[in-house]
Amino acid sequence: MPLSPSDYRAPWWLPGGHLQTLVPRYLRRLALTGELVEIELNDDDVLYGELHRGTDPEAPLLILSHGLEGSARSGYMLGAARAALAEGWSVLAWNLRSCGERLNRTPRIYHSGCSDDLDQVIRWAEHEGFRRIRLAGFSLGGNVTLKWLGEQGERALTRGVESAVAASVPLDLLACVRTLECPTNWVYHKHFVRSMKQRLLAKAAQFPEHFDLARLKGMNTLWQLDEHYTAPLNGFRDAADYYARCSGRFFLSGIRVPTLLVTARNDPFFDESCFPEEEAQRLPHFTLEVPETGGHVGFWQGPGAWWLERRLIRHLNGVPT
Repeated sequence: MPLSPSDYRAPWWLPGGHLQTLVPRYLRRLALTGELVEIELNDDDVLYGELHRGTDPEAPLLILSHGLEGSARSGYMLGAARAALAEGWSVLAWNLRSCGERLNRTPRIYHSGCSDDLDQVIRWAEHEGFRRIRLAGFSLGGNVTLKWLGEQGERALTRGVESAVAASVPLDLLACVRTLECPTNWVYHKHFVRSMKQRLLAKAAQFPEHFDLARLKGMNTLWQLDEHYTAPLNGFRDAADYYARCSGRFFLSGIRVPTLLVTARNDPFFDESCFPEEEAQRLPHFTLEVPETGGHVGFWQGPGAWWLERRLIRHLNGVPT
């Protein structure tokens, strides 16, 4: 279908993709407490999440998937949860493997294509009696969401998934890693590398036989971490194999659920390969919206004005653009 026009405009006093990415991240402070849940996986691992029960038992369950080095408590996750609760929906915000306050119980860590884990989260929701399910994923979690939708095809509809939104998604993983390694993105790259190394150190303390810490100390790029840790821990041959098999762009054609992707043109993490305009023109169930501004998972309009949450709710409710 045609690209969706966007009514998002960044405030004039917050120029550029970098500020539009960083300022919302560090200004936002939310507190929202849910019911802690444990989701048992078929490989004897466990996922942890927070379930927020809505006021309407017939309303949908919104399943939220977070981004790289995020968690169920990330600001954009809490904001989306609050917006959905205001609609009367229930919300499940889940932590990808090794994320959040509690480590999973196997050596595996999360990765950008872990749609098998999202599938088991949805199965948990089905088992708990939720018959209407909606999905939202942010950044890496958006890639996982789109990949799952493409893999499931028509089956997603029969399982009760009504609609989905993904925001600021790294659809081409190799291109995104290369873009993050550019000098203009050194702040983000350094942050992600440091955070991932800390996570790997925690996993190494849990499973010392699976992690070579001597090698870890000398690594300074996301590609190195993916090549030597993320890929082999998750059954991929190497980083190139991981990126090729998990990039969300390759799964868009299989989507049969009404799905919206929102990505800002000035997102500093992405190049043109993350804007699937050609696919959006020919895929009937996939809508692409590309605001000129907004940064990476930003889309802030000023104090108290969070455009992405309103856009998410509109689409999930089936309101035409």
